[in-house]
Amino acid sequence: MLGSVTLSQTARTLAKYHVRNVDVELSAELTFRLLETRHVLPRSHWSRVWPASIALSRWLLAERYLPATSTELGCGLGLVSMTLAHLGLTAEATDRVPDALSFAAENAARNQLSGFTTRHLDWGAPSGLASDLILGADIVYEPEAPERLFRLLDTARFLVPGGRLVISGPRARAQLFGQLMRALSREGYVHQEDRAIVAWEGREEVIDVHVFQRP
Repeated sequence: MLGSVTLSQTARTLAKYHVRNVDVELSAELTFRLLETRHVLPRSHWSRVWPASIALSRWLLAERYLPATSTELGCGLGLVSMTLAHLGLTAEATDRVPDALSFAAENAARNQLSGFTTRHLDWGAPSGLASDLILGADIVYEPEAPERLFRLLDTARFLVPGGRLVISGPRARAQLFGQLMRALSREGYVHQEDRAIVAWEGREEVIDVHVFQRP
């Protein structure tokens, strides 16, 4: 069992989908093989590898300071939390979609990673302990996401004082992300931004990586 997902639950979930293996190269030394789904409706955002998760994973590999524990929001297939587990952190992968958690747990197990757990998390009704490192790859894509994420981090205090929020997303959705950035800035969060270009599935995409530190 990996956190909230049992082996039997994972087996039942995988049996519902057409799946394929994809190799995700993060560096010359690190490539993960992940299961992703095929022929899933576009609304199932969790079911494939996105360039933003690759960019955030590579950012983590280059980061010198990381705390011992972390929480990923909207983990999807689990790539970001897998990278954290590879680095020796205790990585908690959360998502609102139970099937996503099954895929994430399976992907971590197939890559023989320890320190990886999963947990169901609804941003509107958060539970669990606050974290000093919260991460998310391409999680601000719905109109209500900026406000709900702000409430989770600040109002519900899911991010501890002095903790960091690291979010990656495509530059094409920068306007929507700007709503979250302005709300956090008003509360005194310190903001830094990096840019990455990710080549994936035959095309290149510009990805912004935002780092916020809570006062």
